[in-house]
Amino acid sequence: MRYSVKSVDREFSPSEAAHISGVSTSLQRDWRRRGVIRSRSEGWHRFALEEVIRMTVMRAFTQSGISIETADGVADLAVLPVMSELARWDDVAIFVGDDLSDEQQERVRSGYIKGVSGDDQFTFVALPETSNSLRAARLQDLRGGELVMGTSGNFYGIVLDHNLLAHRIAELAPLPIITFEIEAFEDNADTTTANVLEFGAPVPLDSSDDQS
Repeated sequence: MRYSVKSVDREFSPSEAAHISGVSTSLQRDWRRRGVIRSRSEGWHRFALEEVIRMTVMRAFTQSGISIETADGVADLAVLPVMSELARWDDVAIFVGDDLSDEQQERVRSGYIKGVSGDDQFTFVALPETSNSLRAARLQDLRGGELVMGTSGNFYGIVLDHNLLAHRIAELAPLPIITFEIEAFEDNADTTTANVLEFGAPVPLDSSDDQS
């Protein structure tokens, strides 16, 4: 038996995004005008999951005294790790369609986001800000903050915990946030137009959103 797998991420209204991120709808409009955040359309605005995560991170950083320019520059570091965390949790990420075993579901969850290590637990921003450089990185261990600061004159920093941020978003957002649509095929079925998952092989995912 083979399976096609498609992931569909929830989109959020401005009011939902404000409730989750703490970024008011008026500030959202200002950030859209400045090109800091992007919505799905020019009419009735909807925000993708990754944009709501970015807003949440940028508000946390700006509330901590970091400029919006710096916050915009480093927010992307947290997006994929947080999305990866969200995909691991029942109720937050659900399966519809044909049944998969628990082990198969775990493989789908772990393959949802590519290009990010599950060991990257933190986003670290070295401070104070300087006009000629920005030092920020994903970290597996907070001791890596010393390497980020280096010899540039930075001597402290701000840490964002990916797991705790994912928990906050899951608590405030309408659920589910991620839906995996599963369709089973017989081994001899024509699946030339499907994104097919064969267990025992790497997990491909077809998503409605660009997560590269």
